[in-house]
Amino acid sequence: MGFKFTFLCELLSDLEKNRIAKDAHEADRLDFVIIREWFKRYDCHVNHVDTDRLALLSCMFPEKRVDRVFWLQATSLSRVIGRCLGLGSSRSAELGRWRKSGGPDLGQCVEDVMSQTENEIAPGRDVTTEEIDMALGMIASRCRFSGPQVRRQHAAVDVERALSSLYRRLKSRDAKWLTRMILKSYAPVIIPPKYALERFHFLLPRLLQFQDTFQGALQMLDSKPMRNFPPHPDPKLAASLCAMALKHLEPRTGIKIGRPDYFKARSSKHCYSMANGRRMSVERKYDGEYCQIHIDLTNKSTPIQIFSKSGKDSTDDRSGIFPSLENALRIGSGHCRFSRRCILEGELVVWSEKRAEIADFHKLRKFLTRSGTMIGIDNDSPGPQPYEHLMIIFFDILVLDDDICLRKPHRERRIILKDVVETIHGQAALSEQEILDFGHLDSQHRLEISFAKAIAQRWEGYVLKACDEPYFPMYTAGMNSSFGRWIKLKKDYITGLGDTVDLSLVGAYYDARDAVSMPSLRGLKWTHFLVGCLLNKEAVLNNRETPHFRTIDTLHRHSMHRSLLKALNQHGLFFACDPDEFHAFRVQHGRNDLPQACVLFKKPFVVEVYGSGFEKPSGVRYYTLRFPRIRKIFPDRTFEDTPSFQELQLLAEYARSVPKEDLSNEVERWRKRLKIGSGANHNVPSTCSSEAGPEANSDSQESRASSHDRDESHISQPRSYRVDTQDSDKLSSSNGDESLSEPPVICIDTSDSNSSAANPICDSNILTENENLSRRKPSAQGRHNNNMQESEKTNTPTTGYGLDSNETADLVSSRSIRNGLAPSKQDTEPQGLSKPPGASGPSNHAEKRLKSPLTTIPVYKSGKPSDEDTAPGSSVSRLEEFTQALLSPETMISLEQSNPRAARQMIVFGIILVNPGKHPLGKEIQRTADALSKALFCERPHIAPSQGKIFFLDSVILQQDIQPEDIKFCLRETWSDLSRLYYYACLQWNSSESNEGNTAVGSNSDGRLPSTLSVTFDESEIQALGEYTSTELANQIR
Repeated sequence: MGFKFTFLCELLSDLEKNRIAKDAHEADRLDFVIIREWFKRYDCHVNHVDTDRLALLSCMFPEKRVDRVFWLQATSLSRVIGRCLGLGSSRSAELGRWRKSGGPDLGQCVEDVMSQTENEIAPGRDVTTEEIDMALGMIASRCRFSGPQVRRQHAAVDVERALSSLYRRLKSRDAKWLTRMILKSYAPVIIPPKYALERFHFLLPRLLQFQDTFQGALQMLDSKPMRNFPPHPDPKLAASLCAMALKHLEPRTGIKIGRPDYFKARSSKHCYSMANGRRMSVERKYDGEYCQIHIDLTNKSTPIQIFSKSGKDSTDDRSGIFPSLENALRIGSGHCRFSRRCILEGELVVWSEKRAEIADFHKLRKFLTRSGTMIGIDNDSPGPQPYEHLMIIFFDILVLDDDICLRKPHRERRIILKDVVETIHGQAALSEQEILDFGHLDSQHRLEISFAKAIAQRWEGYVLKACDEPYFPMYTAGMNSSFGRWIKLKKDYITGLGDTVDLSLVGAYYDARDAVSMPSLRGLKWTHFLVGCLLNKEAVLNNRETPHFRTIDTLHRHSMHRSLLKALNQHGLFFACDPDEFHAFRVQHGRNDLPQACVLFKKPFVVEVYGSGFEKPSGVRYYTLRFPRIRKIFPDRTFEDTPSFQELQLLAEYARSVPKEDLSNEVERWRKRLKIGSGANHNVPSTCSSEAGPEANSDSQESRASSHDRDESHISQPRSYRVDTQDSDKLSSSNGDESLSEPPVICIDTSDSNSSAANPICDSNILTENENLSRRKPSAQGRHNNNMQESEKTNTPTTGYGLDSNETADLVSSRSIRNGLAPSKQDTEPQGLSKPPGASGPSNHAEKRLKSPLTTIPVYKSGKPSDEDTAPGSSVSRLEEFTQALLSPETMISLEQSNPRAARQMIVFGIILVNPGKHPLGKEIQRTADALSKALFCERPHIAPSQGKIFFLDSVILQQDIQPEDIKFCLRETWSDLSRLYYYACLQWNSSESNEGNTAVGSNSDGRLPSTLSVTFDESEIQALGEYTSTELANQIR
């Protein structure tokens, strides 16, 4: 009889009800209970002799059958189903509700339509999984994109006839699951594969690692001695049986071997922690296509087979690499190291003889077919160039004749691989590798240096493999969960290091299959959002012409956190309009695979998007972000603030280019960012909850969010590009930097979108606990010059805040930065200034001499034992004195002599010198943020600047021959040069509510300060201290 399909539908329906009714965490837990009870209930049917286990597994996990392609998507399948059921016009229209925004998926529509007139199932006419598997196999055999074995079973079958016999014998509930099976997604249901397979047979998950197909694993299960094992033995007995089975497990050529699990490293410290003192092989991760190469010299018809990462047989599509394989493995010669078979792993890339390097990933499309068809090259440049050809990079060997190499440790497999493969320049090579012993104290430092070099050379990343561990952890019992797992280290895995750009979302459309995958988000109107770039930006800005957008990409549920998707749906309702009736701007589709928008936004959303570099998508000639993900939504920005299409291409070219002449500086910049830690901006919550009131709760949510650095001049580092359209009188325009006021956001992605459930990262205060923030330079470099002149000590002037010199020994002077002095009153109180900065109308100080900012802003040196102590005769600490001086009216007045534009905008600056070798930078930043929060939120000075920045510099700068009075410190170039050597971070705040720049803190009616404190590690921030170029400075002096 076989296994009734309705039994499987019972499991799927129970899991769906659980998924919809419960929250995600509770639903995950109950899923295991439901699966366990289902297997108990139907165990006798599952293991019955008449049950085709391959058919059952294929129906249970349809997405696993990558060898089957039906060529049926929702549109074509709905037409077939309508004809199978003989639906009239009204019911056909109801079946098509999946096309409408907010509608159910096609499977649910099928159930709703069929439930109106349920089919009567005669006894003995139940549909079985065997029937479904046979019908789907015949349908897949007609498609050229199916695997070669499936296509060999080609039969003259009519799709409607094959499916009609199934749908007419199914109840509405079961027809829904058949529809979803054909579309290869049971969403919102996801059957946990490892647990379900263990309930099927305790050895099945392990066997699938050796033979990564159901057919191959079941054949091994039927071999001796496994066929005599009980499917669910006692746990103690299971361990013994597993060890016995391992002795008989042997991979077979022609069936893909599975791959080990891996962890994602979120920082250099996290990678160091996961390495756990092991000796690791640090291998370059190549940006190509994975290949598992099977050589069987006894098979004369197909001695070489190549499998893709998904497990599909791609031999015919990759036959262009055969000559290089034969030469590298010396097949047919007396020097070949194997006589019968060999299984290797490698990466397929394109080599450019002209540039003597590996070409970009998109070049592969010109050399590889998809089931004999060239895909994605219609709009690309001409075909392969004479100087370009395929190349294979080998990185592992799994089988060599009778030697099962995957049982050996990695170091031995690498030695065997070197002996088997003969490297040929431009044709075959071994992956670049270095050995790093994480048992040594300097291993994290060495990893950071190596990874910085890799990023600077635009490598994709690293893969770390333990030298003394086998390919699969099953060969060693009793080890921890990280044993045998690889570690992937990529810059976009580290928060804040991915390439970041502000982009516009011009429209959206709805995909019912995506919507049903998110049962917790009810009432979604759109699931996909179209990214558009202006084609005529200059004409729009200068002549106010009609904007003309080109859509270049789409962002969906995998590109953003659910909170962001929900926010876009909520706020989009206010701006959505019908594309046929909207003429405020034009939209041109840049890619054929991008669907038409069902709505356009009258005011396009501006979002911060980060990704893993830039790439050319299939079928186009332009660059977009690779693996784009939304971080923020900015409601106050407009599409005019985002890069145009041409500007985006320039950014991509610059970000991808390797700085040949300045590579050492590029490496040093990345090393500093990696040393700091994650490299992200982290908002610091205010600590004075009594004054912040209810707003503290909402702010605290944003405080855990991360934003990205922005730097238009160094896009090679991960940056946000934001086009500055501010008035030239504003500081942002004069600096060539973005506005110092951070725009408010609708929503920030506060989750770690790449988090691994298998190896979660502890949720902790990253500023105070990240040890990566503590050791940027040797502590000896951070010491003061102890040879200070006594006269300089005794002549310490008072600060601009009016504090006595004895009380401010740690307020390091801007005038004598090497000697620990503070700005004097004569510097901070220029004569003739009768009104505070920010009052209406600029002050007239044309006759006054321009001064260096180091003589007008407060500077503080942290790290002394007395930092936590209060000053003599004072109830406040020395750090609090610094923040009070920073917010004092005298400092704001003094700033007009060095930074007049900043003073007009009520912006102040301060500098803190730190020695992370002795005191962790994260704690220093947190301590400063606490003191600043207290000053801003609690003590309520009478007049406070609306914005401000505190720059953290390495105290080693005190040992340099710096003259604080030098006018060159008014130049942006000066601070740009200093930032590369001494800059660590910037703590900044912004009060969005101000009245012409002269608002008292706490003057809001609700008694709360609308400010946020945030930290950024972008070196370009400190350039705000210099308001002039060399030409502007010369004019100012004259």
